Amino acid sequence: MITYLIDENMPLLPFWNKESFIHVIDLPFINLDSDIWDYALKNRLVIVTKDSDFYYRYLSSNNNPKIVWIRTGNLKKNIFIQLIENVWNDIEEMLLSSSFIIINEDKIERF
Repeated sequence: MITYLIDENMPLLPFWNKESFIHVIDLPFINLDSDIWDYALKNRLVIVTKDSDFYYRYLSSNNNPKIVWIRTGNLKKNIFIQLIENVWNDIEEMLLSSSFIIINEDKIERF
């Protein structure tokens, strides 16, 4: 089972069950992006974020956690939830063979 670490800039979406999703707000020892990175690596978690800093760190690092980068811009909350819910099963499947996934409004990229 994949477990996700949700960055502070992300809401905990209704369809994400509590067992597989940890929000950094619930981890008081995480204060920086580097804390998120290290915790994800240590615990084999997938980071879910809207923060581009994780993309640039991924490119410059040899030891990376898996990352889902959501690049949708500003959407109404209900549209954002619908978009992510519509693609989430595909994302989970892609994570079996990819380490970095980018969700855009009109396409999904994976590396």
